Amino acid sequence: MIESWVQMPFDPVPEEKRVKAWEMAICRGSCNSIKKIQNVPYQLCSTCSKKYRYYGRKCDIPNCKTVSDGMIAFQLTPENKLLCTPCERSWKGTFKNCSWERFVEERHLHLMRPPTFVKVKEEGLLPEIPPSQRVKQKDIAECQFCYKHEKIENMTYQLCSSCRNELQYLGEKCSIGGAEPCESETNVRFNTQESRFVCNSCNHMKRTYKLSSFQMYEREIRTITECMICETPVSHNRKEGEKHCSANIDHDHETGEVRGVLCSNCNFVEGRMKASPISPHTFARRMVSYLENPPLSKSWMQE
Repeated sequence: MIESWVQMPFDPVPEEKRVKAWEMAICRGSCNSIKKIQNVPYQLCSTCSKKYRYYGRKCDIPNCKTVSDGMIAFQLTPENKLLCTPCERSWKGTFKNCSWERFVEERHLHLMRPPTFVKVKEEGLLPEIPPSQRVKQKDIAECQFCYKHEKIENMTYQLCSSCRNELQYLGEKCSIGGAEPCESETNVRFNTQESRFVCNSCNHMKRTYKLSSFQMYEREIRTITECMICETPVSHNRKEGEKHCSANIDHDHETGEVRGVLCSNCNFVEGRMKASPISPHTFARRMVSYLENPPLSKSWMQE
């Protein structure tokens, strides 16, 4: 078990000057506010107790490099691993069912991603919020960019989830290629698994159709420029003013299997055929027979 309170930067308060637990007093920690005291020997509030308990210790994620300095909380996991708040939240959230080895690998990839908010810093688009004025992650507050009252996801700049995604890699382009490179600059994120920038639209395509990789998406799907039924030219990029691309990924709704790329018309017809009470093959045969020999095409039917 990792020992706590070993490298404290200040001495305990003499017993005669201490207040009892849960009494109001000035916290000696980084908050320096009048709060209920949880740690009696050092006269610390609940929040500062978490920030100072393992003072001087480093996060157990190999390349995290975060050291407990009284400004960020550290938690000891049931596995006896000491984690800083961001790593601990990731361990409890996204990777709560993963092995420790996989979590370390995933966290390593996350920490090795390109620096965030580079353009925001270079162009001075937003000021950094001083630590003493930051709200906690997930707390409701006014986003510094859109001015809406939302859950704060980025504490440094006090941004909601949407604004964080928009600004963290501002200026970067989507790396998805193919016959028509995407190159979108809207809501671009860095995918740690494949080490590449990907826009929200391309990420949505990969996730929706359960594609094995972005490489598969750009090589096997975005290289197709004609409808695989009628051979009409199709585009994977939205044109200005259009809501949807003309290239539609067709898949089996029951198995999820991707079958090809169709134009909007063929994709619609295929869906309607499948909704018919007869099989698509029977429907197609009857349609051909109907068009070749219209049952009411008689000379005496019309003038």
